[in-house]
Amino acid sequence: MSDIRHIVYVNEFFHPDICASADVISEQLPRLLVRRPDLKITVITGNRAWDDPDRIHPAEGDFRGVHVIRVPRPMVNRTSLMSRARGFAAFGRGAARAARRLDRIDLVVGTTAPPQGGRVARKIAEHHGCPFIYRVLDLYPDIVGALGRMSRKGPAYRVWKALDTGIMKRAAAIVAVCEPMTRRIAETRGVPFARLHTLHDGFDPDRLVPPDRNEFSEEHNPGRRFVVQYAGNMGLSHPFEAIVGAVQALSDQKQMLFQFVGDGPQRSYLQANNPAGNAQLLGYQPADRLAEVLSAADVCLISQHPDVFDQAIPYKIYATLAAGKPAVFIGDRRSEIADWLIESGGGLHVPSGDVKQLVRVLRDLASDRQRVVQMGAAARALFDRRFHADQVAEKWSRIIDGALDASR
Repeated sequence: MSDIRHIVYVNEFFHPDICASADVISEQLPRLLVRRPDLKITVITGNRAWDDPDRIHPAEGDFRGVHVIRVPRPMVNRTSLMSRARGFAAFGRGAARAARRLDRIDLVVGTTAPPQGGRVARKIAEHHGCPFIYRVLDLYPDIVGALGRMSRKGPAYRVWKALDTGIMKRAAAIVAVCEPMTRRIAETRGVPFARLHTLHDGFDPDRLVPPDRNEFSEEHNPGRRFVVQYAGNMGLSHPFEAIVGAVQALSDQKQMLFQFVGDGPQRSYLQANNPAGNAQLLGYQPADRLAEVLSAADVCLISQHPDVFDQAIPYKIYATLAAGKPAVFIGDRRSEIADWLIESGGGLHVPSGDVKQLVRVLRDLASDRQRVVQMGAAARALFDRRFHADQVAEKWSRIIDGALDASR
């Protein structure tokens, strides 16, 4: 028998897609291979581009040593739960069929992208007689209930949660993205802590080398105003009411510029409530401009619905810390992000919906550039201590070994 262990990773998106789940594994898996020449990694993913469903990726290829198989993923309406559910199901069937054609698999990793990815991983693992790891990026159906998209008292919710619990109890390991989520899984699913792991997404800081000439900043902030920036997904779990309230309250501050960079269901709310003059609403920027975008910011905003603090974590926090930018987190104090920023001095916390405090915080920061610089340095120091992509790869390596050893 070969000493090479074959790991199959199932995720709906992968490089060159620019969504968070694709970005994370496209960074983690090649780095894992560098550390572990005894591993072979295959990613089974969808064939439609995340940001442009009309664009179809090649059916097969390689990315930095990772073999990539792309299965058909139908075009879906992102605002319709039924349409998305049909798309998820079709992707799951395609992923299972693709995995059956592989000769040998030693371990499967399924994520919550799509939400039933754990179920797909279990099906593949059962077919090949191997263990599987359940990587929980967003905790379903909890987050759907918290956002009011499904009644937590309804039968569909209860069935979904029971199925998800059953999958977790069969997994060799459950890997959550934050400590509060790990605790919630233990409390609500009855999974032993021995099989629960917290693995933060992390980031590669080499992606953020500041450019000699920041064309993004020159184009969008030629007057070099103080930039308060929100960059990334504008999803339902990222409320903007307090942020928009602050923009409106600070509309007379001519030296302050609010930049909103990205897209998502909340973009229409921003468009409808975006005052002209000191706010910009820009679309997603190409991935290779991330360093320019973050370099253009003085302060970065991160918002999260208060009820999902233990069901998800905004991925943008890692790039913000790596860029050495102070963050203002608007959300529940129990979030890990609030702890990180307060304890490190790398940012500040504002309770959800507190417009007055957010206005006060932003005024203070805009008037004290030296403090902003110091907070940025603290943010980068925190990143270097805890969230470098190399540290994440090392933890992944240990989790994988534990799952393989347990299966033996």
